[in-house]
Formats: sequence, C-alpha cells, structure tokens
Amino acid sequence: MIRCKDGWRISAVNKGFRVCNTYPEMVIVPKGIGDDYLRISATFRDGGRFPILSFYHGETKSCLIRCGQPLVGPTNRRCKEDETILNSLLSSTSKGVIVDTRTKAVAQNAKNKGGGCESQMFYSQWKYIYGSTPRIREIHDALVKLVELCTETNISIDRWISRLGSCGWLQFVSDMLTCAATVAQCIHCEGSAEVPVVVHGAEGTDSTLLITSLAQLLLDSDSRTIRGFESLIEREWICAGHPFSYRCAHSAFATGGITGPHESPMFLCFLDCVWQVYQQFPCSFEFTEEFLIFLFEHAYASEFGSFLGNNEKEKARFEVKTRTVSLWSYVNNPEILCTYVNALYEPNPAVLWPCVAPQSIAFWERLFLRWIRDWKQMDGIKQTVMQWKVREKELQSKVLTLRRQLLELSKDIQLTSAVH
Repeated sequence: MIRCKDGWRISAVNKGFRVCNTYPEMVIVPKGIGDDYLRISATFRDGGRFPILSFYHGETKSCLIRCGQPLVGPTNRRCKEDETILNSLLSSTSKGVIVDTRTKAVAQNAKNKGGGCESQMFYSQWKYIYGSTPRIREIHDALVKLVELCTETNISIDRWISRLGSCGWLQFVSDMLTCAATVAQCIHCEGSAEVPVVVHGAEGTDSTLLITSLAQLLLDSDSRTIRGFESLIEREWICAGHPFSYRCAHSAFATGGITGPHESPMFLCFLDCVWQVYQQFPCSFEFTEEFLIFLFEHAYASEFGSFLGNNEKEKARFEVKTRTVSLWSYVNNPEILCTYVNALYEPNPAVLWPCVAPQSIAFWERLFLRWIRDWKQMDGIKQTVMQWKVREKELQSKVLTLRRQLLELSKDIQLTSAVH
C-alpha cells in the first residue's frame, strides 16, 4: 500500500471469508468501488475471486490485477458491476489488457461449463491476449515423464535428449516464461502509462498466480532479494489461495496411480521458471538455486506451517499460524540465511527480459539429478567464489580508507604550504 496509496483502498469485504473462500480477509481494491459491487462481482467470477490488486508499478503507474474467470456461460451472461470495477482502472486515454492464461480453445470451451472469457461487447476498452499456458494435469504428466527419465539407468544419449524434449516439461516452462514476459511488457512498456493488466485463467489459483508472481519478479528488483522473494511467495501463492495441500499431497517424484486428481507441480514449475531467469541474470538475484530447492522441498514436506492448507480459510480453521512456526522465521535466522546468499549478487533495478528461445531454456540438473550427480566439486567452487567476494569487499574497504587518509594528508599539506 505504500507504493499505491492514491486510487486504492484496503477492503474487509471478505472478513470471515464470507465472499471468497480462497482469498484472504483483507484485499486491495480500487478506491472508488464499494463493497457491494465487489460482492456482486464475486458471484460472476469463478470461486468468488473478484478482481483485486496484485502489483502496482510505481514508475508507469500501471497495475496488475488478478481474478477468476468470468462465469459468462453459453448464454453470454454479463455483470455490469464487474464491468464497472474493471473500467474504473482505465484512464481517459488508455485501454486495458486482459491476459487469459489458457489457450483460446480451452477458454472458449469453458463457456459450455459455465465459465468462459470476457465478451468484447461488454469489455470494449480491453484488449484480449491468450497466454496459452498448459493446464495443471498437463504439467503433472510432463513431470511424471521427466522423473521417469531422470531415474532411467540404461539409456543412450540420443534417447535421453529425445525423451527430454518430448516429455514437455521444458516447453511448458518456456510457455510460462513467455506469458509472464508478455504481462511484464504490457505493464512496463505498452506505449502509454497507467495500463491496467488483468490476469486470470479458470479458477485463478494456479497458472494465474504463477504468471502474476513471475511478472513481478521480472519487473521489481525487490522481489529478487531473499526477503522480497519470501514476501512474493507469501502474498502471491500462500495468501492468494494456491491449494498447496491438494497440489503437493505426495512427493513431486511420485508417479502413476500414487498421485491424486488434484495434484500438480505448479509451484515447482514456478521455481523452475525463476531458476531459468536466475541462470540468465546470475548477478541480479540475492539468493541462490539452493534456496529455490529448499523451498521446493518444504512445499512437499516440512516441519513448518507456511505451506500447510489450501488457503487462508483453512489455515484459520486449523489454527496453523498459532500452532506452527513460519518457514520464514527459520530461514531468516542470520546463521541460516547466509547459506543462501548469492556471492555474485549486485542490486539491479532494471527490468529483466529473459530470452525464451528454445536454446535458452535449460534443464535444471541440480534439482532433477540431485540424487544422481555428485555436487561436492561444484559446491567447493561456489565456496571459493564466496571467499574471494569476501576478500574483495575487504580490499574495497581498505581502498576507501586509504583514499580518505590520502585526502586528509593532501589537506594538511595545503594548509602547511599556505602557512609558509
């Protein structure tokens, strides 16, 4: 709220989770929109997920909004209150952008089940973009194939490369990165300031959250610090209602009939996308890939309560916040935190534009081959780099001290010369 006080307000319309089961009790909404409009809009959006603020870009004054799909159905139903909410985000000179994370075919087929997408007739001031990201089951199936490949012991190089490409995982990571970069581009350089961007898929609890959080990572350098990244996950995944208990019920390496119908490695896909950007901009992240792997592990099995439950309502019901310890309170302990600090980190306020060409999408060996390769040598190299960085900072400090001493001596010499 510090960045976007004007034009926005904190609403308690969802107090007691009366309007939306998967939203937190307090949400940020347009200042000129009353709670009655939000309640009506909730009846028109999948899961009651009416439009709320996800991110505000201080430089361009553009905003990132997320919600559930509109329940237009086969009769092309409309909701004037929902239209009013979205149109209140527009300036007199700009149009908005709606990014539907689904493919066009999936979005249009959803109308037969009561869902769908915004009608151009009623949302004429909005440009529509289809993100064409994979569905949760497609991502799950791709991971199953990838895990089977990674545990294969008798395989040729040609067969390995062929199966790595055909499993679909790297393509899906590329699709997510492409969609997130599109959202970031709309917010940062659409051609005019104050361009609102609305992101939704179907329910708005999976690919929607991946895209909004990844777009923020590209746009906002604070999200690339350790504490900023923790805040991003807390805000855009945990509080935003990603169903961790459903999606991460079993190990990500479980296969076949072991997993349930609601399971999908959406959060792992997000971490892989972050790792891809980290690989291309290794000095722009305060954390290391070990930190990403640490988060992956705790999303599936943890002694902390941060990833328990499917939403804030469930957390409140089971008193998770009072009966468990937060993962962040543990990892932010200085003794633990220092193990995840990137020795090459240099704060970079610029927007990151990752390359999404096929040649740029890498296979995350440190995660997927973690039990196969010996990483001790690589860890030793990283430790050496960290030691040199510490030594570099010590030398820089000495240089500054010597420069100050030299300046003081120069002043003394000038004073002495003036006296004589």
